[in-house]
Amino acid sequence: MRYNESLPQSLDKGQMTAMQKRMDNLAKPIKGLGRLEELADHLAGIYQTTDFDVQPRKCLVFAADNGVVHEGVSASPQKITAIQAVNMMKGHTTVAALAKAYNCALQVYDLGIKSDLHSPLVKVHKIRRETGDMLVEPAMTVAQAEEALQYGFDAGITAFNEGNQVIIAGELGMGNTTAASAMIAALLGKSGAEVVGRGSNISDERLAHKVDVVNASLARAGLAGKRSTDPLKVLSEVGALELGAMAGTMLSAGVMHRPVLLDGFLSYSAALLANTIQPGLTDYMIPSHKSKEQGSQIVLSALGFDPYIDINMCVGEGSGAMMLLPWLDGIKAILMNMNTLQEMDFNFIP
Repeated sequence: MRYNESLPQSLDKGQMTAMQKRMDNLAKPIKGLGRLEELADHLAGIYQTTDFDVQPRKCLVFAADNGVVHEGVSASPQKITAIQAVNMMKGHTTVAALAKAYNCALQVYDLGIKSDLHSPLVKVHKIRRETGDMLVEPAMTVAQAEEALQYGFDAGITAFNEGNQVIIAGELGMGNTTAASAMIAALLGKSGAEVVGRGSNISDERLAHKVDVVNASLARAGLAGKRSTDPLKVLSEVGALELGAMAGTMLSAGVMHRPVLLDGFLSYSAALLANTIQPGLTDYMIPSHKSKEQGSQIVLSALGFDPYIDINMCVGEGSGAMMLLPWLDGIKAILMNMNTLQEMDFNFIP
């Protein structure tokens, strides 16, 4: 199936109502679990049942290098992408450590790392060796943009067909906050100054330069000062392979009626791209945490999201989304183990 062939169905409102009734009938104060109940309702709408499972689950991390790093927009050297791709599969990065703690499978996919990894642990599908420098040329061809979307979509479908009930879309690629900022600016008609943040904790001087690079890249691509309605053009001109693949994976969730957990700013850019391709896809996305990146609130507002957690995380990789997995386990445990009001005969009088 092509990534853009199937429209996502709306959430099952009947099951959402049934879940809230089930929550209200547990031996606790009405709405006493706060946003945990909101999340339970959302999951029931996605799964189309109140008796869903939240295990097994898998984090799909798409990795690639970005040519825009040659413009000095990142404090991190490009070689980190290759090093951390292997390190992640060995279990030693933030997302890998959290995946172990929260019982989540993890797989890294190399879509465009500049060097060869020589590791059997990483799945390799090199669309190209790093993207073009978007300041002076398109990041990729339209065909390569479609390939990234399709690869991510297929990886997501495979993960669900393997039995996974929840997926996380993660990324790895130096310079990709610049690409994410440019994509968000183009899709929402914003300027670089409105959406560009510090990424790898860059200095004030480098931040100003990063804003200039994003603005100049948008101008070069004919995307400045207007809201683009062409997601493929945006991805190919100023995007990133790993962000395109993330968007593809998010599209698979809508087809399979399963949730995809979003991470931070980079996930938001991919989510915006995916929802532009298939409006309504946000129903299947669960925002985990608020990102420190400057443009986060702009894109969260555009997507209609209110993340559940705010702990100042900004690692990326999918690590912030991992923090929501205990919430899912908690919901399942509550549904399985709590008594009902009838069983306890509490006779609450609201």
